[in-house]
This record gives sequence, C-alpha cells and structure tokens, in this order.
Amino acid sequence: MRKMGSFGTVGVLPTLILALILPTTAALAEEAAPVPAAEPVAEPVAEPAVVDGDAAIPVGDEGNDPAANSALSRQDRIAAETVHAFGSRKSNDLMGYEPSLYQGKWHMPKREKLRKCISKAESRHHYRAGRGGFYRGAYQFSPALARGVTWMMQPEVRKEMGKDGVRLIKKLRKKPMNKWNRYWQDRAFWTIWAKGTGKKHWPTRKMC
Repeated sequence: MRKMGSFGTVGVLPTLILALILPTTAALAEEAAPVPAAEPVAEPVAEPAVVDGDAAIPVGDEGNDPAANSALSRQDRIAAETVHAFGSRKSNDLMGYEPSLYQGKWHMPKREKLRKCISKAESRHHYRAGRGGFYRGAYQFSPALARGVTWMMQPEVRKEMGKDGVRLIKKLRKKPMNKWNRYWQDRAFWTIWAKGTGKKHWPTRKMC
C-alpha cells in the first residue's frame, strides 16, 4: 500500500508542475506578440482668423498695397497718406516728377509711366501751373472738374481719414487745384482716371 501511495504521489507532481508552467508560457507568448500601432490622432485644424470688418481691404483696393492681403499693410498705407494729405515735405514739393503719393483704391501702378507722361505734357510736372488761368495744377483740371472730384473722393477719405479728412477735403473744394498739395492732385488724377474710364479728360494721353 505504501508503494502504491508513493507512485500516486509521483504521478500528481508532474501534473501540478505542468499546470503551473502552462499559464506562465501563455502569458510570455502574449507579451511577445506585437502590439498593434495606435491609430494616428488628427491634429485639430485651426479656424481661419476673422478679420474685423473695419480692417478688411475694400473692394477695388486689392493689388495696390505692397501686401494686398494684409489689413495691416493697408493701415500703414493710410497712415502714410494721411501725413501727406495734411502736408508732408514730399507733398509740399510742387515741382518735378515723383512717384504717386496716393496708392489707394484707384491707383494703377502699371499706369505710372502714363501718369508721368500726362503730367509732363500738361504742365511739365508743375503742380502750381495755371495761376490765373482756367485749367490748373499738374494735370490741368477745370474748376468744375476739381470741385467734382472732391465729392468723388470724399466717401473714401471719410473711411480712411475720418472727420478730419472730410474737413480738409471741404477746404480743398473752395481752392483752385494749383493750391492743392501734390498728394491731393495725384489722388484727384487717379480718381478721375478711374481705371481708364476717365481718359477722355486728357487728350494728351495720345502722345503717351
């Protein structure tokens, strides 16, 4: 009976050992199995910045500023032009050709040579031209055209320079154009030129 008990004990031990080893081996197999890669998480897309309505570039102003899509560049342009409007060293220089001090809505950079040619043909770039005459200024505006262009410019001037700009343009309305500074005469030219629709006012363009 003791021998049979010993054999029974020996038979049970291997079974217990196998029972302990098998779970451990399975666990090791699971650890060795490759872990599936995590799905890439898409980064959130930033919402486009909302531009303040007052800072937005007005229709027709695109392509005129050095960086047309930047509201800041438009603000810089307006700040510089406001200085010229109220009398800067450049705008008070009324003799000779200079690049247009006005570069806003109606300015056409590709037509700058044409403006230069018309100014030369009309007055030899003399912004005081026409003292006592009917046509005055660098571009030889008639009194009626000079008054009319102040009304045409006023809405944009109000947007850009506020009440002070409007008060200034009302003063210009009472002055002959050859007493306007260079900035206002340049702005008046581009406003009347109106992308070419006002070219009839300058027969001299045919020479250019």
